[in-house]
Amino acid sequence: MKRSHRPEPQGRPLRPLKTLLAAALLGLGALQAQADTLWDIYTQALDNDQQLAADRAGYHAGIEAKNQFRAALLPQVNAAVRAARVHTDNSNNGSTLVDRFATPPDIVDFFLRSTGTTQDRTYNATLSQAIFNAPAWFDYQQGKKLTEQATAEFSANQQGMMIRVATAYFDVLRAYDVLEAAIAEEQALAKQLEQTQQRFEVGLTAITDVYDSQAAYDSSVARRLTAQDDLLSDFDALSVLTGGYHDAVAPLNAGFQVAAPVPAERADWVEFALANNFELKAARLNAEAARYNARSAASEHLPTLTGTLSYNKFTSNGEIREKYRDFRGEAVTNFPLDLDNRDTTAAITLDIPIYTGGLLSANRRQARNQSFQAQDLRNLTERNTIQTTRTLHRVVVTDVSRVSARQQAVVSAKSALDATQAGYEVGTRNIVDVLLAQRTLFQSQTDYANALYDYILNTLNLKQVAGLLSPKDLQELDAMLNPARTVPRVAEPNPTRPPASSR
Repeated sequence: MKRSHRPEPQGRPLRPLKTLLAAALLGLGALQAQADTLWDIYTQALDNDQQLAADRAGYHAGIEAKNQFRAALLPQVNAAVRAARVHTDNSNNGSTLVDRFATPPDIVDFFLRSTGTTQDRTYNATLSQAIFNAPAWFDYQQGKKLTEQATAEFSANQQGMMIRVATAYFDVLRAYDVLEAAIAEEQALAKQLEQTQQRFEVGLTAITDVYDSQAAYDSSVARRLTAQDDLLSDFDALSVLTGGYHDAVAPLNAGFQVAAPVPAERADWVEFALANNFELKAARLNAEAARYNARSAASEHLPTLTGTLSYNKFTSNGEIREKYRDFRGEAVTNFPLDLDNRDTTAAITLDIPIYTGGLLSANRRQARNQSFQAQDLRNLTERNTIQTTRTLHRVVVTDVSRVSARQQAVVSAKSALDATQAGYEVGTRNIVDVLLAQRTLFQSQTDYANALYDYILNTLNLKQVAGLLSPKDLQELDAMLNPARTVPRVAEPNPTRPPASSR
């Protein structure tokens, strides 16, 4: 076969797979990074996850609703003290009738000025107790439901944190498996490109085979770079949960087995969800709280009866100076002042709202419709819970079969690649068939990894929607990890260079 020109491939790696992997591992040296396990990440997230910290603060704020609404039913005690320094300066110019029988009446002009400084003290203490207050009673019942709602919501948030931790952890393992497959594919295609180029040089294949091999290799490089970035991003997601830096995590044991959910009946899981789902519990409690709020608003037109006991004390100490002047002369008199007035009052007050400009009626209508809204949302949450439980149960059951099928697909794809490669060597298959078979193998490996981790996460999600997820589930998964092996954080490998013959 006569060749008209030599191919000019864009580049291929010169190093074998193990060398490339070694160069790609961050911090790979004499010491290997200590691998974190799923339980390690979870315990660190308990103390450092900001979302959980915000949920915890919201929980502590929410449980105060019971105490807030109960306050109106308990005695109210108020005390006040007032201290004042009072300076007075009063003057009066006038006339007074001395002898009305005189002709004309005897009227005398006078001038009176009064000055002084006193120290005043006022003490007041009031005790009041609601005797009958229907709105306050229903508000208290509403507060109890809101406190229970805050507890249910925080329980749901804690389960949500477990799901976030598990998702972030297994996303790292998923990304690493995808990266391993991408690197293996890149190395296999590089070897295929080199073999194809050698066959072309001795006239055993056409230039188009070289171009096809080069294009497949270039695409594999792009996939490897994407997978590498995904792995770094997933490691960063762990840092968001824990606030720390993670070099490596532990992978699953090679013998990890999938199993169908227990119990097997879908109806049993729906029953669990209706009884234990924390989001559904919160929706039910919110509906009950809204119902009590509507009853409170409806009872605002009722009279309220309040008992009050008050004590008041007033003291004033000082001196008043009076200066008096008339036709007879001027006189100055000093009066010491020492007042001490005390009173105690016991009262019962009946308050009857007659007309408030329509405010009470508007509040009643608003609260009634808010109660209807909460009831509808509770019904919607219940329906969504049933539908989600059924879907997740079906998905997990399917995942069990899907994992087995994907695992077998990897075996079949490997056999198909070997057969296609052998056919290419003897001339019964072309290079495109080989490249497609290689792509199928590595896609099958990626699909298997995705199916396996989807099964794990869907199982946890099923337990969450059923209200059964607990830290024990993470501990059981943690026991299925292999800390002796590590999934390291990966840095960018050194760029591959084209062979010397084509540079």
